[in-house]
Amino acid sequence: MARGNTMDPIHHATIVDKLMQYRGKVPQVTDVHNRIGICGVYQLRKKIDELIWQIENYAKTDEMELIK
Repeated sequence: MARGNTMDPIHHATIVDKLMQYRGKVPQVTDVHNRIGICGVYQLRKKIDELIWQIENYAKTDEMELIK
């Protein structure tokens, strides 16, 4: 079956690894000392976590060949 434009699993892992590296450089909420900064840091970390979760779900679905 033709795989079309789907990615190799190594690409998913590479993207997630880069996102995790970036997330590691974002300060912890407890290290920020004003409300605007706390909100920004919290939202950024939350969005990165959600994106990582979505990439992993997509990779699993792709691996099961449910994406054509």
